[in-house]
Amino acid sequence: MKFEQLLERLGDQPMFDFAMVCTLFEEKKETVRTGLSRLKRAGKILELKRGLYTFAEPYRRATLNAAYIANMLYAPSYLSERWALSWYSVIPEKTAWYTSITTRPTRTFENRFGVFRYRTIKPSLFDSYRIETILSQEVRVATPEKALLDLWYLEGGEWTAARMESFRFEPKVIDTALVIDFARASKIPRLIRAAKYWQTYADSVSGGVLL
Repeated sequence: MKFEQLLERLGDQPMFDFAMVCTLFEEKKETVRTGLSRLKRAGKILELKRGLYTFAEPYRRATLNAAYIANMLYAPSYLSERWALSWYSVIPEKTAWYTSITTRPTRTFENRFGVFRYRTIKPSLFDSYRIETILSQEVRVATPEKALLDLWYLEGGEWTAARMESFRFEPKVIDTALVIDFARASKIPRLIRAAKYWQTYADSVSGGVLL
């Protein structure tokens, strides 16, 4: 397996995996594994996680961004919580990692593109995400309201209006009626209480009242 052949066949793909290379070249798995390790050491390909790769720049011809990688590293998943809230400008801070929601066990991956955290949620709450185009790639991202609920669900303790104020949430981006609907549908008392506190918080911010 030569690098030029690999680039010719897969250079237009944003990423490729070990199985794809084995199929394309019809070589022994150990031979393919050795070849990929050699190309990684040479800086021609990057390993996103075990068995998943992309071409290093300037060889890569396809668009590739970290948000798209977050969707692909560990499926099923969608970006949510602090990352999504920051992306929607609901919170002012930029996050140091890409946080996603999954129904699979909690995992963290780190590669050249960043730190990717996956947090487990029960299947009945794995919903309310949409497809957003980020740097010309389609990415699954929670709606602003669902990102807020995911944060409340995964971060322990009561989400009082005072706690919400400390996060400096921007309520103008959030549909409060949807937040209440999502919380009620979850049937989780702590989330239902948080939604009520959110309404108090949003009203106070809109009315210029400090908590």
